[in-house]
Amino acid sequence: MSACLPLSSILCCPRAVDCLVEKVLVDNSDLSEETKEYVSLISDALTQVVITAGPKGVMFSNETPKTNRDVRTEDVNLGWAKSGSEWNDWKQKKVKQIKHTITDNWSTVIVGEDDFFSKYSCIEKLTGVAMRNRFLLPLEDSLHYFESNKVASRVMTDLKCNEGQAQPTSYNTDFNMLTDESFSRIFFQGIGCPLIAKQEQVSDSWFGPHVVDMPIQHLPARKLFKPYGARIHFDANQKVTAIYDYVEKAIFKPGQQGWEDAKMHAKVTAFTLLTAREHLVWSHLTVSNDTSRESTIHLPPSHPIRRLLTVFTYRATEVNLEAFDTLVPRTSLLHRSCALTWPGMKSLFDMAYTGCSAYKPFPERKVTSAVQKMVDSGTFAYVSEGNEYYEIVRSFVRDWLSKAGNEVTDSFATNFYYAMKEASKGQAYTLPSMDEPDAMVNLLSTIIFTVTGYHEIMGHVVDYTILPTRAGFRIGKKSVGGIQTQIDLQSFLN
Repeated sequence: MSACLPLSSILCCPRAVDCLVEKVLVDNSDLSEETKEYVSLISDALTQVVITAGPKGVMFSNETPKTNRDVRTEDVNLGWAKSGSEWNDWKQKKVKQIKHTITDNWSTVIVGEDDFFSKYSCIEKLTGVAMRNRFLLPLEDSLHYFESNKVASRVMTDLKCNEGQAQPTSYNTDFNMLTDESFSRIFFQGIGCPLIAKQEQVSDSWFGPHVVDMPIQHLPARKLFKPYGARIHFDANQKVTAIYDYVEKAIFKPGQQGWEDAKMHAKVTAFTLLTAREHLVWSHLTVSNDTSRESTIHLPPSHPIRRLLTVFTYRATEVNLEAFDTLVPRTSLLHRSCALTWPGMKSLFDMAYTGCSAYKPFPERKVTSAVQKMVDSGTFAYVSEGNEYYEIVRSFVRDWLSKAGNEVTDSFATNFYYAMKEASKGQAYTLPSMDEPDAMVNLLSTIIFTVTGYHEIMGHVVDYTILPTRAGFRIGKKSVGGIQTQIDLQSFLN
């Protein structure tokens, strides 16, 4: 097909867009014939755009990373203008705010400009609209697989999407997630730690005291894909002992037929849930976004609390705008990558928001006696070292505020705190009154804790996405040829 079709022809035929994308981005790229062959198997045009053009853009931006010299006080003035020559002479200005309603229970507002980066431009807005246009770029599912991990890695490298390219370098050298031991490490030393920590009671099952329960099988999946839902049992030595598959309505134990399938199903369920909930909704669109928005609106640039938070919300608005546009709406990249229908996605987001406890100070989050036993013995660093890190942050915040004088409780600080408290309403944990002891200290400490150490655990996912046999967002149904121990090509590369 010619790449010179008139726009009217493209608008009348969505498939023309697919053909143009394939022609321009695949045939004319510098990719190997092997990579082109695999990319051409993908029927979804947006996925083809992302995997062939996106990684190079990421690598380009990484070539000149920002440093602490790029964060200067005189550059921080969004939402305010100088009203005099004194340090604290500021007057409030109107700042652009973009409201998004995601579900009946969850709506959010993102500031439309970043202190250090450009405004939310018309081009960015149009790009976001085009990505979500279900006529031009419909969601088109397919089920194809790589011949082997070796081939997958080769294609990923060719696409500039491998570790050390568009993806960061892993901290690990022996985390294949295939053996039972490595699988268990996901939940005791990896992204799954919050699921162990939030266990509400010690299991009295002979399978062991620790349980990760994810009963989300009710969320509707698209026709090619298996719904989510699994319950994982671990013994006192942190070794997986059984997995209950809510979809199959069967329990699997090590060595039994179907065990490897059950492990993959559990990994996919956990990875999808944690990515959508703890990473996207809690870390980015709740804590990070609320903080950058309310500090901009309520705190003048010279205010000591805004100066403190500026360091930890650097580029936050830019990132959160992109995160919303590319991951939240219908037919976004997350929707295209996972198994759920749009009503299923909305239900997942709704569960994530109403169940949010992100503002609860980390040391106050209760754990079971079995988890506490691991903490006391030094075998569950997520809690033990998490508490230690939180106290380091809290000591730093106390010291900063102690030098800020009366501004810690002035009208600007008070308005900021209660705006944050208002934003937390409707969630599982609502911020207390500012009159409560250490209320401001805990809020600021929790913000810093979340956007640094906690986000690093939830967001550093290269180990889970680097090979299609590790983890990912969906599994194809057996009835339509889905391989139960591998992520399909389209989802893996998206």
